[in-house]
Amino acid sequence: MTDFSLVLIISAAVIGLVWLLAWFFIRVLRGEIDIGVNTALLILLVAILVVPFAMNFSAHILANSMHRTGDAGHSDAEHEKH
Repeated sequence: MTDFSLVLIISAAVIGLVWLLAWFFIRVLRGEIDIGVNTALLILLVAILVVPFAMNFSAHILANSMHRTGDAGHSDAEHEKH
């Protein structure tokens, strides 16, 4: 599995998670799903914590893959000179 396909899979998962959480809260606001206040707050807390973590994780993977691609043409001797 290449780095690009891994980034693509993680990005799709993050977008899916955001869409799922938005869909769920829209249903709750419309009254189609009946949940308690404590449950709604717990789900909101999970959304607030998980979504930025997943976005940060995918950004790190993307940055690492771009960094590895940029270093492919340089030898170790050239890095020691700079």
